[in-house]
Amino acid sequence: MGVRGLQTFIKENRNSLCRSVILPEFNDVDGQGAKGKTPVVIDAWGIVYKLYLDSLPWTSGGEYLRLYKLVNKLVKAWRKVGLEPTFVFDGAAPPEKHDELLRRFSEQLLTCQLFYTTSKYSRSSSSFSRTTQRVVLPPFASHAFLFALRRLDVAIHIAPQGEADGVCVSLANQLGGYVLGQDSDFVIMIGRVENVKGYVPLDMMMWIEGENAQNSRHSSPSDDSFQPVNHGRSNQATMVRQSALLPQPSYSNPTLVLTVVLPQTLRQRLRLPPHYMPLFASLCGNDYTPTSTLSQFFESNLDTVQRVEKAARILREQLFSPTANAKSSTNPGDQVVELVKRVIKKLTVYPLDTEQALQDMVDIIIDAALQYAIPPGGECCSIFPFCGECTPTGCQTAPQSKGEGADDDLHAARMAYAAAQRRGYLNTVITGWLYPDRTYLWGVLEDPTIASLRTSELARRIRAAAWGIADEGLGGLRWPEEEEEQEQERDAGNESVDTADSTVEDEAKVGDRALRNLLGVDGSENSSEVGEGVQTDNTTLVDTDVISNLSASRVVTEYGRQGSSSRLIAYQLELPATEKLSTGKLPTCLRPLEERLRAYLAPLSSDTPLVRALPTSLQPLVAVVRSCIFDCAGAGKSTTSRWRRDEVTAVLRAAVGTLTMWRKDLSRETKHDHSGIRTKARLGESESKEGGMLYPMLESRNAQLVAQISSTMVDTHLLAQSLLLLPTIPSGGITSVEQIGPTHLIPFLFFSGVTIHQLLSETEPDATTGWRWDEEEQSILEKCWNALIDGLEDDVIVGMNHPPAVKVKKEGEGGKQEGGVGGAVDSEVLLSKKERKAKRRSEEKENRKDIHSTLIGGGGASGRFGLLGDLTI
Repeated sequence: MGVRGLQTFIKENRNSLCRSVILPEFNDVDGQGAKGKTPVVIDAWGIVYKLYLDSLPWTSGGEYLRLYKLVNKLVKAWRKVGLEPTFVFDGAAPPEKHDELLRRFSEQLLTCQLFYTTSKYSRSSSSFSRTTQRVVLPPFASHAFLFALRRLDVAIHIAPQGEADGVCVSLANQLGGYVLGQDSDFVIMIGRVENVKGYVPLDMMMWIEGENAQNSRHSSPSDDSFQPVNHGRSNQATMVRQSALLPQPSYSNPTLVLTVVLPQTLRQRLRLPPHYMPLFASLCGNDYTPTSTLSQFFESNLDTVQRVEKAARILREQLFSPTANAKSSTNPGDQVVELVKRVIKKLTVYPLDTEQALQDMVDIIIDAALQYAIPPGGECCSIFPFCGECTPTGCQTAPQSKGEGADDDLHAARMAYAAAQRRGYLNTVITGWLYPDRTYLWGVLEDPTIASLRTSELARRIRAAAWGIADEGLGGLRWPEEEEEQEQERDAGNESVDTADSTVEDEAKVGDRALRNLLGVDGSENSSEVGEGVQTDNTTLVDTDVISNLSASRVVTEYGRQGSSSRLIAYQLELPATEKLSTGKLPTCLRPLEERLRAYLAPLSSDTPLVRALPTSLQPLVAVVRSCIFDCAGAGKSTTSRWRRDEVTAVLRAAVGTLTMWRKDLSRETKHDHSGIRTKARLGESESKEGGMLYPMLESRNAQLVAQISSTMVDTHLLAQSLLLLPTIPSGGITSVEQIGPTHLIPFLFFSGVTIHQLLSETEPDATTGWRWDEEEQSILEKCWNALIDGLEDDVIVGMNHPPAVKVKKEGEGGKQEGGVGGAVDSEVLLSKKERKAKRRSEEKENRKDIHSTLIGGGGASGRFGLLGDLTI
C-alpha cells in the first residue's frame, strides 16, 4: 500500500515534517552485537527485496547462503548502534487485491519472457539483473531471511491476514519505538496512536563515517558504495554494489543517520484531525482506490504535491463548515456517509451523472479508508489465527474442557499449526486456509514457451496431498459456502432465507462499527454489535463436536499459467476424500516422525528403502531431484526433455557442496556463540572471505533445470508445512550433515543457483566462496546417487548406466580438470590427472601389443588368416 504522491510531498517538505536522528556505534567488546535498547518495527518485505536485489543476482535462481550472511551483518550493524529490530511479515492478501495480484503475476511472466528471449551473454551480465524493472525474486528469499532472524534471536511477527502496515504500527505503539519501511501509509497510521516515535522511510536512512573515526579512509562519492570482486568470466575486477542498508567496510566508526517523520507533523501541516487521516489518504488514492476514480478528482495539470494539497483543503473545508455540520444526521453512520458525499461533490472535476454513481464512489472511498484500521496487539488464544479471529465474527475458541476422542486431537493439531505459524513456517498453509478459493501458483524463472512447471501432474499430486493433510489437521479449510447455502435453502425453505438475511444484516453492522471506530465517531446506544463468542451462519468454523465431519468433495482453486502460454487461468484441484477421525487415530500432522517422513516421500515417488535409509537432512534433496526426473520422463514427454546423467550428478554435487558450506558457517557461528569471545578482528576475518563468481553463464537449458528444481522445492515445501516437519538444527557445533536434522522446511540449504549453473557448465566453483570437495562430500554424493536411482528404469535418466567423460574447468584457470561431474560415482574420479593419463597410456600400449602379436603370429595361424582364429570354413 501507499498514498499516491505523499512520499514526494514528504521529501519536498522534509524540513518541516522530518528530523534527523544520529546513532553512533557503541563499543561491543565481544563483537556479538548485544540487543539494542531502541526498538524499531520493520516492514520485512521491503528489507528482503532491497537487501537481496541491491547485493545479489536474481537471475541465477537464488543465493540463500549469501543472503543469510547479509542478514547477519545487517542485524549486527543495527544492534551496534543501539537499535533492536522486530520484523513483521505480510499475511494472506485480502480479496480486494485479487486483480492487483493477477496483474503482478502477469508482469512476472513478462520478465520470464524477456529473460529467455535475451541472448545468454546479455542476460548473464550484472547490468541485466540490475536494470530490469520487474524481477522474479527467488522463492525462498523470505524463508532464508526468517531463518537468519531466528538464529539471531530477533523478534518476528507474522500477520496471518492482510498487509503488515497496521501490525507494525500497533507493535511500535506497544514498544514505544520507530517504524521502518517503504510505505507512505505509515505516516497516516502513526498519527492516530500515541507512543510511536516516528516513521523512518527506508530510502531516507544512510550510513556515514562518524566524527571520531580514527585512520578513516575517505573515498569519492562515486566509489563510496562499490567494492572490487573477482568476476568469473574475466581476469579483471568487477565493481559489485553493496546494499545501502549496510555500512561500508571502509568505515572505522560507522554511524547511522535516520530521517524520522514525526507522528503529528503531517496532520498539523494539513490541519486535519487524526481520525480523518485515513479518509484523506483514500481521497489521495491508495492500492484500493481505482485509477479511474482518481482521474475524476484531480485535474490533469496538477502534480502530485498539488493533488495532496487539494484533497486536504476540500476535506478540511467540509469538516469545519458550519452549514454542513448543521445539516448533519444524528445517526453516526449516516453522518460519515454524508461527509464523504459532500467531499466527493466538491472534489470531482465534473459532476457525476447519477446518484448511483455517487453512491458507488462513496463506497469505494470508504472501503479504501477502512484498510487503515489498526489491529489490536497480542493474540486472542493458543490456536490463533485458526480460531476465527481473522473473520468478521472474531475468535470462536471456547474454554477447552479436557475430554476424550478426536476432538482433543484436532485441538492439539490446531495448536501445533498455530505454534509453527508464529515462528514463520506456515505462510502458504495459512493463505490456503483463509482463501482456498484463490491460491496463486507464483512461478519461478521458467521458460514461458514450455508447459508451466507448477501445473504438471506430479506437482498437482504433491499439492493435493499437502492440502488434504492440512484440511484434516485444521478441521477443514474455510471453504466457500455457496453450495452449502443452496442445500440449506432447499431443505429448510424460507427459514434459511431469513437466516441469510440476518447474516447480511450482521455483516453490515460489523462494517458500520469498523467505519465509526476508524473515523472516531461515537456510536449510539441503539447500534447493535455481534456478541463475543457468537457464531453466525456464514462462517465455516464449526464446533469441535462436528469439526471432523469433513466434506467429501473439496476443491482448491489455483491461479496459474495455462500450458505454454502467458495466460492466467483458474485451475480446480480436487482433494481426496478424507475419513472421519475416530478415537485413537491421530491427524497425520501429529503422527510419529517416521510416519510423517514416509507421508512426505510417497507423493514424490521416493518412498524406497534406500531413500528412507538416508539421514533426514538428505532425504528432501534426493526426493526433489527424483521428482524432477520423473516429471520430465512422464508420458508424452520427449527424450530431449529428460535429465542426463551429467546434469543429475552436477545438481547433486552442487547441493551437497552447498549444504557443506552451510554446515561450516553454522558450526563456526555456534562455536563463536558458545565461546563468548569473538573480537572485531576475528569477525571481520571470517566475514571477509567472500568472493567467486556471481554472474555465471546462464544457458537456457540450465536455467530451465534450475527453475524446475525451485518449482518442485516450492511444492514440497507446502507438503512439509502440512506435515509439520520442523527443522531441529542443534545449537552446538555441527560436525556432519547428519546432525543438521530435517531440512524439509529449509530446502534452501541445498540451493545455490550460481553453483548449479557453474557445475552444469562444467566449471568448478572457486574456493574463495567456501567451496570444498573432499572424500566426505564424495561419500555423501555416492549415497545420494545410489538412493536416487533405487528402483529407476534405465531410460528414465539418459545415460544412467554410462558415465560420460566430462571435463570440468576450474573457475579462474585456463586449464581443465577432468572428472567431477559425469564421473561422480566412478572411482576413476578420485585419481589424479597424471595418474589417469598414465593409465590411459598404459592401456593404449597394451592394446597395440595385442594387435601386433595377433597380426604377426603369436602362437596361431600367421598373417591375415590368423585373425580368423578357430573359425571353420
